[in-house]
Amino acid sequence: MIKALAWIKEVYTNWQEDRVASLAAALAYYTLFSLAPILLISITIVGALFGEEVARSQIVSQITILVGEDVALEVQGIIKNMTLPTTFLNVQIVSILILLFSASGIFSEVQAGLNIIWGVKSNPHKKRFAFIKSRFLSFTMVLISALLLLISLVITTLLAALSSRLHYFIGINIFSELIISYFISFIIATLVFALMFKHLPDVKLQWNNVWVGALSTSLLFILGKVLIGFYIHHAHIASIFGAAGSLIILLIWVYYAAQIFFIGAEITKIYSTKNKIKITPTRNAFPIKSTEG
Repeated sequence: MIKALAWIKEVYTNWQEDRVASLAAALAYYTLFSLAPILLISITIVGALFGEEVARSQIVSQITILVGEDVALEVQGIIKNMTLPTTFLNVQIVSILILLFSASGIFSEVQAGLNIIWGVKSNPHKKRFAFIKSRFLSFTMVLISALLLLISLVITTLLAALSSRLHYFIGINIFSELIISYFISFIIATLVFALMFKHLPDVKLQWNNVWVGALSTSLLFILGKVLIGFYIHHAHIASIFGAAGSLIILLIWVYYAAQIFFIGAEITKIYSTKNKIKITPTRNAFPIKSTEG
């Protein structure tokens, strides 16, 4: 218990020193602008296998579970007005590249925040190479996120198709199916967080450094889904803010998620320093403060 309290105190101290609240606010702002291209990329990739309508409805369904029907309807309106040109292949390719560049902005902001937490900064003398590397990593993260969404959709679809047979043969009921679905979401979220903690900051980390932070982030994220959902449901934000209510709800959720993500990064850093793991910047970065303690 004492160790747990000491951990919480240290996380809070780091949270204050690194101004995580400001980092989360900036990330929430960029996320709103990157939301449309990320949604369209996800729909394009998932729709290639399951069909565009299935992809759209599944994404809206997941958003409804996360933040409620009001925001889901708002996002549904955004999705409805988003289409890729279907005339020429080269036009489609250019459109997808533009979307990737727009969507990658959120991951560039994540990288900047992680660098602050780890106490490193990109080398200004290698700015061009660092920018290219940053954008390449961001593109990759966008595609990986869409791929993991695809995997999640495949598993969810299979569970739905097999639910009656599973119940008949091995007695799995709807409640058990829901638990399995949440467990799959937890695993996928942990993988996404681990990939981001490992590859986005300009520090050299081993995989065993990031799993504690990734698991903690996923647990807090799942807990947050319940708490923030309860708050949004009882705060009547949509009725207070009128037409802007759905946007405010979405912003609150994204801000909370960004806070949890950066807290997970703080946990990763604290775990590394407590285990005497030397934190070394990559060749395109240099330390701006000590991360060993």
